[in-house]
Amino acid sequence: MKKAVKILSVILLFSMIFIMISCNSSPDSTDGNKNPVQNDDEKSADGSSGGESEDGEESDAKAEIPFPYDPIDLGGATFKILTGQEWAGDNLDIEDFDIEEMDGEVLNDAIYNRNLVIKEMFNLEFETVHANEKIKNFMSKTIQSGTDEYDAVAPLLNHAGTFAQNGYAVNIYQTQLSIDAPWWDQNILGSTSIGGAAYYIAGDIFMKHYDGLPMIMFNKKLLADFGLESPYGYVQNNEWTMDKFNEMAKGVYVDLDNNGKRSKNDFYGFATQCDYVISFVNGSGQLFMDKDKDDMPVFVGNTEKMAGILDKMYELYGTDDTYCIHRDGSRESGNTPSQSWVFPEGRALLYWGLPRYMTLYLREMEDDFGVLPIPKWDSNQDRYYATVNGWNSYTFMLPRTVSDIERNSIVLDAMAYYGRQIIKPAYYEICLQRKYARDEESSAMLDIIFSSAHYEPGGGGSFIGSLCNDIQKGSLNMASIYEKNAGKIEKDIQDIIDAYEDAKN
Repeated sequence: MKKAVKILSVILLFSMIFIMISCNSSPDSTDGNKNPVQNDDEKSADGSSGGESEDGEESDAKAEIPFPYDPIDLGGATFKILTGQEWAGDNLDIEDFDIEEMDGEVLNDAIYNRNLVIKEMFNLEFETVHANEKIKNFMSKTIQSGTDEYDAVAPLLNHAGTFAQNGYAVNIYQTQLSIDAPWWDQNILGSTSIGGAAYYIAGDIFMKHYDGLPMIMFNKKLLADFGLESPYGYVQNNEWTMDKFNEMAKGVYVDLDNNGKRSKNDFYGFATQCDYVISFVNGSGQLFMDKDKDDMPVFVGNTEKMAGILDKMYELYGTDDTYCIHRDGSRESGNTPSQSWVFPEGRALLYWGLPRYMTLYLREMEDDFGVLPIPKWDSNQDRYYATVNGWNSYTFMLPRTVSDIERNSIVLDAMAYYGRQIIKPAYYEICLQRKYARDEESSAMLDIIFSSAHYEPGGGGSFIGSLCNDIQKGSLNMASIYEKNAGKIEKDIQDIIDAYEDAKN
């Protein structure tokens, strides 16, 4: 035991020294896959610091919680992780546990060091099975066969919900995971549980979890060209609302190709995709689903406020292309360009995106850009909401066939704990804040965004899909959308409840 503790101390010391050296290096010296990570717990949802005492010293007790378990000697066993994405080659695959050596790149080396700590701590080796878009088949096969093939599964959030309903996973509340500890996302279990049971979790075990947090980016050069106020001031003064957002986006269209009509080559106030609908609705403090006293999902989307939110969204997202160009609408015979190259080319003032888009699309962008949280409904709203996108964010679960739940729980807990200690500072402080966020204000905005994660209970149901389809077609009518989907919504909810009840058995 003493030898193991000594080894761990040396590794951690080396890791911390490495990170401190990297902090003083030029941001241009870093490269690679940089994915977002949730802000430290001392940041509250409005961006203020909640962890300082009167003399300025940090007093966040949670940050000082020691790892609660002793190391376990697994005798050189292989810890096998199944992972997969929806679209192979979409830069979403998890490669954290495949890293075999340090290469001088900050995030790579931090992940390598975290993995080394776990290998030494438990005397194990990692193996990742990359199922990609076939992960559903892999999971179905292993559960039906009853074989203890995978020690853990890391599916996309949307796949995790399906696996949970199919009864593929262990109830998180029946594991030894330190679910109340800061290295796990404190929002996910309360939102995704049904009847007191939850089957997947997320946190600092890897950075891919945070890829799905939405944000608004803005072109700083164009902001100056149009003589607009910096939106940072709106956030700082609690005035960053949907009205302010619409005000910025409206009236800045430019016919760049001079053909007398709006086209894919012009300049727009807002470049986006349909995913922005749910994030703006939730960002305004309106849920689609909530929970009753028995932790069961209930639909709460048929409200006057929802209608008002949709009306304001439709002012921009309507089908006449006045202010907004987006990926999903049936425009120009289906030849609408992705917002993810309109904004980088400097032809959109505002851009709805995810943190992973910074590395995918914006690394070569010439104009400086800033980042903002999803706007509130009004200044009376007490917090911001960043609704996690299920196709861009990962979770972890223990398959039902695991033979030693306690052992695997403790390994996952350690992976998340040391992920927070080693990987999170390297990614968040160095890679994201200092390289891709191009000003100090953006760093503060990221603090707000990553402390505002929100999960729509039950995924929001079929109402969201119908809403997105209708708003794209220009046939938005809140009353008719709800009337058309009321029966389907109730059936969706009951199906989810029934599936979770079956999963308990």
